[in-house]
Amino acid sequence: MPTTRKRTLVTHSPSVEHALEVAARHWPGEPDSALLTRLALRGASDIETDDAEALAEERHRILAGAGTVPGIYGPGYLEDLRAERPE
Repeated sequence: MPTTRKRTLVTHSPSVEHALEVAARHWPGEPDSALLTRLALRGASDIETDDAEALAEERHRILAGAGTVPGIYGPGYLEDLRAERPE
């Protein structure tokens, strides 16, 4: 089908063949090109979910530790730090 969009060729290596077999069981009757598209979209969605979960976990760890060491920075610490790195 004619298009102005970029196309990508994928070699059917053993791991790609396996992925296509798994995808074909999940989405029977789809051509390989549609299966690869579905796999790519599903993979991207899973990665975005993983990234969001990792960010949430990191924020939780930061907030859990916030305020646990009171008094570690003396008065004027932030102002002194900023003075060391003028913009």
